[in-house]
Amino acid sequence: IEEVDPLARLAMACPALPLCGLAQTEAERLLPSYLLRIRDVLENMNIGDEEIMIRMTGCPNGCARPYMAELAFVGDGPKNYQVWLGGSPVLTRTAWPFLAKMDVDDLEKTLEPILAMFIEQRMQFEAFGDFCHRAGADGIAAYSATYKLGSVKAAAVAA
Repeated sequence: IEEVDPLARLAMACPALPLCGLAQTEAERLLPSYLLRIRDVLENMNIGDEEIMIRMTGCPNGCARPYMAELAFVGDGPKNYQVWLGGSPVLTRTAWPFLAKMDVDDLEKTLEPILAMFIEQRMQFEAFGDFCHRAGADGIAAYSATYKLGSVKAAAVAA
């Protein structure tokens, strides 16, 4: 039996383009490549075993329930997404808008500072969404503004 990547297991997207008349950008067809890119960032930061509930939609209508996810990408224009953070991993809290517009090419440089802050400031056993909720938009934005890409990695775990 082939093992399923935890990111893929916890991810969901709406059909979006070309099937939905409301879609402003891609979701279902783009999500697999986003998951691979996110997986690469996690692996490069030595937190490849993290499970993060991710949702992606092609418009703000929210058919894939992005507003409940720990990390969500909500399409709001061609190749642009809002970034939502802080939903509960058990779907008991809504997320909040962190970034109004993120170009598809900016995924890694948007997520790395957030994940670096998560590595440095998370509490024991704290899930990504719970951390984002606790840290808040202002705290994450302030940290991200001064973060130097590639400067933080979790301590490598001995095998």
